This record gives sequence, C-alpha cells and structure tokens, in this order.
Amino acid sequence: MMRFQLLSTSGTKYDDEAYEVLVPTRAGVVGIFEQHMPMISAAQAGVLSVRKKNSDPDSAMENFAINGGIVEVDGKTVRFVADDVTTTDEVSEQEASAALKRAEELVSSADSQVALNEAHRLLHHSSAKLHLAQLKKRHHR
Repeated sequence: MMRFQLLSTSGTKYDDEAYEVLVPTRAGVVGIFEQHMPMISAAQAGVLSVRKKNSDPDSAMENFAINGGIVEVDGKTVRFVADDVTTTDEVSEQEASAALKRAEELVSSADSQVALNEAHRLLHHSSAKLHLAQLKKRHHR
C-alpha cells in the first residue's frame, strides 16, 4: 500500500492508504501503484480515481473531477495538487450538464484567444464533472 494525498486550494480532499491511483494526463491515464518510479508530472482535466484495496471492484473506486494539476510520486507516497477538485458529494448530473452547455456556448462565442483558452479550460473541467456525476449515478444504482 502507498499513501495518497489529494490537495486543493479548498483543503485536503483525500489523505489515506491506496492500492492504485489513476491520473488523467495528455498521454492517457497513468496508473500508479506502490513502488512506482519517482516522477513529477502534469495532469489534465478529467476524473482521478483511487482504488483503496486490490480486491475493490471498479464500482468501489473513489472518483474526483480535477481541472489539471501536478502529481508527485516517490514510491511510497503520491501527492496530487490541483486548484479545483470536485468530489462525488459536490456534483449533480443536472448542474454539471448545465455547466457543460454554458462552457460550450462560451467556446462558440469567444472573441479572443485568451477567451477561447479560458472557455476550453471550463469546457474540459465541466466535462470531467459531468463524467464524475455519471459515474456516481452508475455506481449508486
């Protein structure tokens, strides 16, 4: 087992033992296990997943929507730091769907590169929140 810490500007979202942590990156999802080689890497917006025990099914994984961040691994501890982390308790499918629609409208109405970049950032994070809400709904049936 390894220690996993998930930190955001609003506080610690997770600080406990974990068997596996799945982190979304530009190259795909990176699976991190105990004794993983040391690394520091950037993550992208998406769903970060934590499996507490080897025997836990996917439906028992704890999921978080992230808006990018930095992951640091030293073999025994994994630290993930992000500006914005959303837990399943903090998201609803209806709100996430409405936020995604607003973000899509911002992308289509952006009048500068800066506005377009910000709209895309919101779009990716809103999409991650919607995915999180759908996972929550699927796992609580």
